Amino acid sequence: MNTTFPLGYPAGPHRPKPQDRPNPASKDGQISDGLPGDGQPAPEDNPKRRQILDGARRMFLAKGFEAASMQDVARAAKVSKGTLYVYFDSKEAMFESLVLAECSRMQQAIREIGSGAGAIGDELRRIARHVITTLMSGDVMASMRMMIGAGEKFPDLARYLYTSGPERSIQSLADYFGTRVARGDLVMPDCREAASEFLDMIIAGLQRRALLMMPPLAEDELDAFIARRVARFLSLYPPQSAGETR
Repeated sequence: MNTTFPLGYPAGPHRPKPQDRPNPASKDGQISDGLPGDGQPAPEDNPKRRQILDGARRMFLAKGFEAASMQDVARAAKVSKGTLYVYFDSKEAMFESLVLAECSRMQQAIREIGSGAGAIGDELRRIARHVITTLMSGDVMASMRMMIGAGEKFPDLARYLYTSGPERSIQSLADYFGTRVARGDLVMPDCREAASEFLDMIIAGLQRRALLMMPPLAEDELDAFIARRVARFLSLYPPQSAGETR
């Protein structure tokens, strides 16, 4: 399902519509935009909206993003075209919602796994496993191929999904590193840079394999891969605590 990320939605035609956004919430005197991944609740859901998104997912995967029409989605979701437009004004808005929901789940998992209660090495291996499992799933890879193919025609959408997905995942991990640095567990001059390095180390090669239709690693090979990458990362940013498990 990302470098400094914007606190607000980017300008452009793909800004989520009011019915797709949670209500802003005041926190420390500032208004949050409520985008998934910034600690705010996910957009209000309901069965009809889920039904439409399920139909959109099936249609995008079957026909591709560019080829699928709103009428195709309405047919797949078994709703009228008028009902479709009550919830989403374009197929771009539906694609955004599908991608952001997955990004939100991954970022929430990073925050939960990276609680700081366990050893850094253990937590990083669990985070790496979750990120890889999420990003290497069939639907996510199909969506990525779709967006790569459509990115030139829909650059605003592609950039929006990047800032809403990868960049916010980096920030979630950077927040975890910042907590560890504040406790004296790590010496890390730039937590965002380190977070970006970590995600690149664990995902770049595997994602390239998947995009080019290579078979995934076996479970034992993946465990060994994660262990090597985490060990390499911690050699760059070694834990301060003598008893820290790597």
